[in-house]
Amino acid sequence: MIAEFEEVKKDVAEGREPSRSVRELLRWFGARRRRAGVVERIEAELEAAGLCTDPHFTTTWIDAPVVFRKLDAAAPAPEAAPVVAPEPGDDGAKPAKPSDVADMTHLVRMLEAANREVISVNPQDPIERAVTLMLAYDFSQLAVMTGPRDLKGAISWKSIGSRLSQRNELKQVSDAMEQAAEVSDADSLFEVTKTVIQREYVFVRASADRRITGIVTATDLSEQFQGLSEPFLLLGRIENQIRRLIQDVFDVDTLRAACDDNDPERKASVTKASQLTFGEYQRIFEREENWAQLGFVACRKTFCKELDEVRKLRNEIMYFHPDVIEDGDFEQLRRFSRLLEQLDQLAG
Repeated sequence: MIAEFEEVKKDVAEGREPSRSVRELLRWFGARRRRAGVVERIEAELEAAGLCTDPHFTTTWIDAPVVFRKLDAAAPAPEAAPVVAPEPGDDGAKPAKPSDVADMTHLVRMLEAANREVISVNPQDPIERAVTLMLAYDFSQLAVMTGPRDLKGAISWKSIGSRLSQRNELKQVSDAMEQAAEVSDADSLFEVTKTVIQREYVFVRASADRRITGIVTATDLSEQFQGLSEPFLLLGRIENQIRRLIQDVFDVDTLRAACDDNDPERKASVTKASQLTFGEYQRIFEREENWAQLGFVACRKTFCKELDEVRKLRNEIMYFHPDVIEDGDFEQLRRFSRLLEQLDQLAG
């Protein structure tokens, strides 16, 4: 076991509560993202060591610290636990088990923007200070605070402009202050999206210690969702390209042969390529006789190796965790899509 993990285990055993970043925890297990298999392995190792993290390492920003505690220690604050929608007949919603958290929701605190240092001004500061800070940091707004937990409002170019348009004299920040919208870092990212779009920005308050930990803007959300959606779009394109390659080449018997024999009912229902799973596409290409029928002047083994990498990446992306997708993963998808496009053109 990695030395750093052994050190954490020792610290907890001696009554301390060490903290490490989620990224460091992942590094101990040779990972860079919270992929499904990686999460399962880390949870198993933590449980075997009698440890847990607070907050759960799947529900916070990748560079945020988590505290290691004994497994029987107090669980994270209730408001940090996602809620599972009740099934018909249930009395109501119930808190999620930590191991289920990542499969159910994405919390505001997972965003980098929710964990950035908040640049603020005091209500009694001269208006010039706010203007200078917004220009220096290229911000459209600033928090107006009297302490790390005391959010009094916000000042923005919009609030300044609206006051000046009414010929108001602006001397202090309070003269141009507007009401600030805030959300909890334990709120669902998808639930607060509408608020962010309507208000253009919201401040994030930590559920644990009530500190203001960041500001999430509409721009932050658009960048986040672009990063989440692009791999899905690439995968959709790849699946459509694969279907085009095989849909007019193989008969129904060949398509069904790629299906699992342990599910005869589903196997009998398959009549076209679009009904196959990604793994079943892979089994079609792996058969030499099928490859020969396609007539590609290309290496089957190399193609199948690339396809298998895409399949693995697809399974990880479907986990839909807001950790940043590495550029290398995007390039893997783009490269394979280009290969499929070229094979399609050559075959035509």
